[in-house]
Amino acid sequence: MTVRLLLVGYNDSVLTALDDGDTSVVVLEERDLWEAKGLAAKAARHPFVEVVFGRYQQDDQFLDVVAGLTGVDAVAPGLEYAVAAAARAAEALGLPGAGARAATALRDKLTLREVTTAAGMPGPRFAEVRSAADVAAFAGGGPCVLKPSGRQASLGVLLLDAGADVEAAWAATTGADEGNQLARRPMSWRYLVEERLRGPEFSTECLVVGGRVVFLNATAKRTSAGPAPVEVGHVVPAEPADDWREPVSDLVRAVGFDTGILHAEWVRTAEGPRLVECAGRPPGDRIVDLVDLAYRTNLTRHWVDSLAGRPIDPPATASRAAAIAFITADPGTVLSVDGVEDATALPGVERVDVLRKAGDTLADLRSSWDRVGSAIAVGDTPAEADARARAAVAAVRVEVKAQH
Repeated sequence: MTVRLLLVGYNDSVLTALDDGDTSVVVLEERDLWEAKGLAAKAARHPFVEVVFGRYQQDDQFLDVVAGLTGVDAVAPGLEYAVAAAARAAEALGLPGAGARAATALRDKLTLREVTTAAGMPGPRFAEVRSAADVAAFAGGGPCVLKPSGRQASLGVLLLDAGADVEAAWAATTGADEGNQLARRPMSWRYLVEERLRGPEFSTECLVVGGRVVFLNATAKRTSAGPAPVEVGHVVPAEPADDWREPVSDLVRAVGFDTGILHAEWVRTAEGPRLVECAGRPPGDRIVDLVDLAYRTNLTRHWVDSLAGRPIDPPATASRAAAIAFITADPGTVLSVDGVEDATALPGVERVDVLRKAGDTLADLRSSWDRVGSAIAVGDTPAEADARARAAVAAVRVEVKAQH
């Protein structure tokens, strides 16, 4: 029986994962974003998709659109900025979902800190800040993390060392721009500062049904050096999922998450795992592709089926490992990109994607949007998959003319 899915926010990876299944999709998107991103051409590759327009980014108008839809079996967020809207749409239609309360906490890092702290989960010291002076008062001359409370893709997140220029950091964080990811109307944002956490970084990806974790994966991640911690690599699975079951279950209970997918980021400190942030939607950076390759499954299909109230039986363990490494380059104008065919032909390499071309301008690496491309590889072990992905990235040559 065909599932009719309402996907709030266009996500081509989700649609591609559903291409061969029994799903028809209604995409609810902001008209601004549909036009700015050129999404009509992408959607045309998926004949099972229809589109409706509505304002869901910090706006309730989308609920009027949802009220006019019929025959919807499941609602899912396609983007970070659609998480709260998807949860509210699911509740309005009487369908499974994250729950509006949980989605509200997941969409705002400050609220998430407040909720998890109240539930007894250990975490860093934190505070809302409204000025550079607030940041300086919190840090007291020491290290800290400054971040927007409700943005995505590491945008505006800065790791400040002791004695850092707080005024410059505040200007950079509050002035961070992500172009066509936002509708063209005024938005409001909050900011927070946190104690720096030290240790290796991980993410967890889990499927939750009725508040119970039914699938769990742990991913190791690498981030760039310097003040802007942009992710430059992921490996699946990092370690046995059961090592993470307790903190993940605590998180699910703390936010009151009901049904869907959770992507949480953690630092394993000397005192144990500490939550960095959590999203109520599929992970980005092609981590879903890594899970599918390592576990030989279709995580997106399981997710959609769970939101439609269908029984799911995802695999408990991975049968191999998968990794992604990202291609980066110095800022400037791209002169050429070579070596992609050689990289793709290397052992274990599944795909190499380059997002930039000659003539494009590269900015400093400050968010996920500033990366050049990526390579995905598989291997018998996490170390082998990681080495293969890195080798593929090393084979790609990006020539850049520096800006003066």
